[in-house]
Amino acid sequence: MSTIRFLRTFVAAARGGSFAAAADQMALTQAAVGQQMRALEAEMKKKLFDKTGRTMTLSPAGHLLLPRAEELLAQYEAMRRDLQDQRQIAGTVKLGSLISAMGLLSSTLAVLKSLHPDLEVELRVRDQTQLTQDVVSGALDAAMVVERQWPEVSGLSWTPCYDETLTLIAHASIASPDTGIASLFATQPFIRFDRRTPTGARIDRILRRLQLIPKEFLELNSLLAIAELVRKNVGFAVVPLLKNFDWENDPALRVLQLPGRPIARRLGLLENGRRSHITGVVREEMLAHLRRMKPSGGAR
Repeated sequence: MSTIRFLRTFVAAARGGSFAAAADQMALTQAAVGQQMRALEAEMKKKLFDKTGRTMTLSPAGHLLLPRAEELLAQYEAMRRDLQDQRQIAGTVKLGSLISAMGLLSSTLAVLKSLHPDLEVELRVRDQTQLTQDVVSGALDAAMVVERQWPEVSGLSWTPCYDETLTLIAHASIASPDTGIASLFATQPFIRFDRRTPTGARIDRILRRLQLIPKEFLELNSLLAIAELVRKNVGFAVVPLLKNFDWENDPALRVLQLPGRPIARRLGLLENGRRSHITGVVREEMLAHLRRMKPSGGAR
């Protein structure tokens, strides 16, 4: 940071008209001012001052440097103020998440803990209905949930974070990129996502609209359990393409698009507003983390 100090001294000398004025302003000896200016001239490889007797004036290079040095010092001071004014958050925040969104939320919280060491986080995994109830009641401060019609409660807010396209996953041994969706429904056992959930009910409506009649085998309420069964070639499924799981690059899985326009579910952070100074920081860091992530590849 010596260059910053030298630039401050340079500006003081240039505006004050002498090394003596700079020494008074910077609380240095004149010898120290002279030493700093010689070091700055060596770094810039230009003479910055012209001296005639006791008179000191800026050289052409000094005139060029002065406004740029002042601008740089102003930016540096603004940066310091911003960092010093950054509010540290502390205390305990209670967060919830669907299990399928835990990877992203955990990554976000790891970053926040490094920035705010006094922040304590209680993280709970629940189903969609329970998460919504807990946020509304105050048992949780915020939760990662799927978009739905929220109750009209004062302070309640939901911020969309990312979409997960509804897609078909099958074992790579029974499906290729060119495999017809209808042939899988006609010949392979189907593992259904729980129709009592909003996503499961939506998948059921899509299948009926597409007139796809599955050979029912299992109905589960865990997307991760369904994916594991598909990896073992127990059956195929229609599920959201989960963020952070990279199913498209899993050699055991084949990801296929459903016919027609892509349909997605939207996930976001539901906050009750009671600890918005903390949940707002969580939200902004999660959105920043998503912007840093590479976009998902296409279906294969």
